[in-house]
Amino acid sequence: MMQIDLIYKFFCFLFRLISISDAIVPPNETFNYVNNGDLFFGNEYLIYDSEYAPTYRVLPPYIFTFRLCIYNTTPNAYTLALRVGRYRGATVMPWLWEANRGKPVRENATLSLGWDGNLILADADGRIAWQTNTANKGVVGFAILSDGNVVLRDSKGANE
Repeated sequence: MMQIDLIYKFFCFLFRLISISDAIVPPNETFNYVNNGDLFFGNEYLIYDSEYAPTYRVLPPYIFTFRLCIYNTTPNAYTLALRVGRYRGATVMPWLWEANRGKPVRENATLSLGWDGNLILADADGRIAWQTNTANKGVVGFAILSDGNVVLRDSKGANE
């Protein structure tokens, strides 16, 4: 009986070890974007007209129609948002989704996907404005799909 209990504990430990190792985001999938640098002005260029006439920074990754941006309509108060529109297509590119609405971040805030799989928008002082709460839950990557969904992927390719 003692031997069965020991074998059971060993396999539980082994299973736990394997499941933890699946939760690590590969280094080429982690990122840390800092909110600084040149800003686009929403109404300055017709091809970049955006709802609210904000200033904004486009973040990689993006696909043709959808772009993840950090925008502001008030100086030094930024919101992480998903924008839709085609070049020279729509007169105004609307914001479809906002992560930290009502909790703006400042210049030098960061958007990061760490090795643990948690996607975090943190202000320059380290205060977390928004996060996915997916640390150690099997996330291994981040993507924007062709239908505009922002997803976190697991090791089997499924989207969260």
